Amino acid sequence: MRLAMYAFTAFAVIGAISLPLLADAQSDRDGLIGTWTENGGTHVWVIENGAKGLHMTQLEASAPIADFTCATDGHDCDIKISGKKAKVSMYYNGAALIQIETKGNAITKRKFTINGNGLKVEVTPMTDKLVTEERQFDRGQATAGK
Repeated sequence: MRLAMYAFTAFAVIGAISLPLLADAQSDRDGLIGTWTENGGTHVWVIENGAKGLHMTQLEASAPIADFTCATDGHDCDIKISGKKAKVSMYYNGAALIQIETKGNAITKRKFTINGNGLKVEVTPMTDKLVTEERQFDRGQATAGK
């Protein structure tokens, strides 16, 4: 009986500690929603909540490169990037949104995280040299020529 009480107390303490952490992760996930313009660049990400997952638009110099909706459960979604067939899957790892993009034989991993008031995107090509490039984005306005 005493062991059961200790176990119950331990789980209660762990639960009480972990709830604020889950709330912080959800808050950071919600913070990903918006329009993000690359610092010193022409790259823009627009991230929106949708009924079937996240709706993401990727722009380069105000021209749409990709526009798709995909669930965040890790399943593949068929999309087009610059008019070519591709697949993307997305899932959360804590507060970070992970996106795996497959175009032909090329696989690219992107990790989206809130960094202060901005968005940090770590881009890692998975099929060549594993060199991660970090890009910093600020909230901004997208001007897409759709």
